[in-house]
Amino acid sequence: MERLREVSVRVFGNRYRAELMWALASAGERGVCLGDLAVARDAPASVYQAPIRSLVEAGLAERLPRTPGERRRWYRRSDNDLLWQCLEGLLSCLAEQSVPVRVG
Repeated sequence: MERLREVSVRVFGNRYRAELMWALASAGERGVCLGDLAVARDAPASVYQAPIRSLVEAGLAERLPRTPGERRRWYRRSDNDLLWQCLEGLLSCLAEQSVPVRVG
């Protein structure tokens, strides 16, 4: 996961954006709960707030209405399945690549 985070900051400008995009790309209809993702990835849920906000603003993800009695907030990828398949492939390739560190 650390390799993907290193790539994410260089490619997407945010350390956790690629991780969140990968989770959305591989999620089912129910989508992704940021709190659950944070627990699974051993990260604070707050690190996913800026990336999900930008994905929603770009139309790549949507915030789902809360189920009555449910405290958790769920997000789902947009309906563009072809786009998300491409993104999932790209993210998978990026995660497998070594990231050279450039100084200066």
